[in-house]
This record gives sequence, C-alpha cells and structure tokens, in this order.
Amino acid sequence: MSLILASAVSIVPPARVDAWSRPESPQVVAPADIFRYMDGAGELYLAYRLVRLEAWEYTAEKEDPILLELYRLESSDDAYGLLSATGAASRWRSTPRGRRHRPRPLRRRAPARLVGRSLSARPGHDGDGGLACGGDRDGARRRGRSPSPPPPALATELPETVAGSYRLRTDGVTFLRSHLVLNSIYFLGTANLLRLSPTTQAAAARYARPGGAGTEGLRLFVVRYPTEDAAREALVQFREGYLHRPATAGASGGSADERPGVAAEDAVIARVEDGWMGCRIDGRRLVLAFEAPDAATVKAVLDQVRP
Repeated sequence: MSLILASAVSIVPPARVDAWSRPESPQVVAPADIFRYMDGAGELYLAYRLVRLEAWEYTAEKEDPILLELYRLESSDDAYGLLSATGAASRWRSTPRGRRHRPRPLRRRAPARLVGRSLSARPGHDGDGGLACGGDRDGARRRGRSPSPPPPALATELPETVAGSYRLRTDGVTFLRSHLVLNSIYFLGTANLLRLSPTTQAAAARYARPGGAGTEGLRLFVVRYPTEDAAREALVQFREGYLHRPATAGASGGSADERPGVAAEDAVIARVEDGWMGCRIDGRRLVLAFEAPDAATVKAVLDQVRP
C-alpha cells in the first residue's frame, strides 16, 4: 500500500486500467463514519481534517481486487502533513474491508487537497503502480487545477542548523495538528499537554550532528496557536503536566511570579529522563526542544528559534 498526493483539487480515476474496472460511483465515507470503514487508522485521517473519503474498488476476472481510496482534506497543508507523518505513523494498521496493511509512503509532492491510497488483498502486491499512478498518466479527468502551493510555513521556517553543530534531518520533519500524531513521533503523555487542535499548526523536526552517533541529536517542536492567550494557556498546561510543577524561573535565571506558568522570560530549561529540555513562548508560538546534552545547548536553540 502506498500514499500518493494527487495532482489536482478534484480527480475522477479512470474507468478501466488493464483488466480492472471500477463501478460508476464510489463508496463515500464521511468523517463521522470513518471508524465503521476501517479499524485502527481513522484517527490519522481525522487528525489532518478529513472532509470525505471516496473508495473505488477495481475488479477483474481471476484477479484480486484493488481498492483505490481518495482522501479529500481541508487544505494542501493537511495533505502535506499526512504524507510527512506516514513514516512516523507506520505503527498504524488499517483494515478496510478485511485488508491489513502497513503504510509505506511514496515520496511525491504535488498540488492538491487530495491524498490517494491503493491497496491489494494479495500479500506483497502493491496496487498503486498500475492504478493510482497509471490513472494519473492515462487520462484521469482533472478539474480545478491550480499552481503548486508551498509546504506549510512552519515546515519551511525551521532553521537548517541549531546550536552551531546540529543539522536538520531531511527525513525528520512532520507537519501536524493533533497530539495523537505528536505522540507517535515523540511521546509526551496520554493527555493533550500542548492543546493541539484543528486550529493549531505544529512542525516537529529532528536534528543530528554530522558524523555523530545515532543517539547524538535533538528534537525541536514549534507550535503556532490562533491567539497569544491560547499559546500561554498551552505553556501553563505543559509545565504543570510534563514537568509536574509550575515554573519558578525563566531561562535567564531571573525570578518569577509565584502564579503557575508565569516566568521571567516565559521560558523553562530542565533536566528530564532523556536529557535536557526547554520551552519558550513567543507571542502565538511555543518552541520546545528535547534530548539536548546540556542546558547550554537548549538555551542556544531557544534563543535561535524565534519569529
């Protein structure tokens, strides 16, 4: 099974590909019905603001059927995010109509709010090569073609290097809106500690030292909230839920108000189980760093990643 991003806002797949043919109309699945259609993977598509799913089953005599799924999302940012999350979300397994597959992304990017996925019941048979891609070549009718949109701004604003020697891993950037997706990348807790929602945008990135050991790296998360108040409320909840105590000093070491979540520099640096971490609020944005080797590295990252 593969995920591809269709090259149009709307697409009608070909009626016939080789020996396979489809019915005149697809099965249409609304977001509220996604869990009736599949087991275990619906959260992933809802996390990227699913509008509807169109499922086309191609059949051929003496051949296994091939299922083509077209997921319509609210924006091209959501489509980009879904593709960026497929590697981190490989633990999700879906069972539409009794089929079971492990997601394997096809590394392609094109302008659309439509993500396609093809599945075959035959083990080891990848149905998308002849169907989803073939349909794109051989006359799928497209409507509403538009120029290719850029990736989400948060994904492009991430610095190439942080703290002097850590470089951005090209395979380590994920755009997301859901704490379920975040926890599949880096587990913070069962609760939604960062208050992620469809109105928030977040970019998760992995950085590594060139030539360093596999464990020498750090994690960077940038979350943009709809308002400054929403960002501050998320910071308070994160401090209390993740660090299990209100902050008492900012990153600069200054004194802080005793009220929960109010610090001199709206920042915290602390030693946790997997190294040093830190967080800082800047207007509507919350920046978090994890797995750093020392406090100085965390402070350098927080000072660098600003609007």
